[in-house]
Amino acid sequence: MNLLGCAAAFVAMALAYLAAPNQRLLSRPLGRGARLAAGVLAAVAFAAWIAGETSLPGTVAALAALMLGAVVFPYVAWLVRPAAERKPR
Repeated sequence: MNLLGCAAAFVAMALAYLAAPNQRLLSRPLGRGARLAAGVLAAVAFAAWIAGETSLPGTVAALAALMLGAVVFPYVAWLVRPAAERKPR
């Protein structure tokens, strides 16, 4: 259940990042369906972590996985994009 919780949290944060208006991987952000899917997957992550652990440790673990995904994806986008596509300062 912990792997399912991690996977759901990371996919939820990836969809939330790609649906944000300031994302830098796609030419246009994903639509409202991606935001809805991100919310559903975040709920799945909470349910999986709480099922694998007890309520309080499961909640903390799910929040930690979601926060890690939210912090990592902008840096992954920065690393993935070629330097020629980046805006000069």
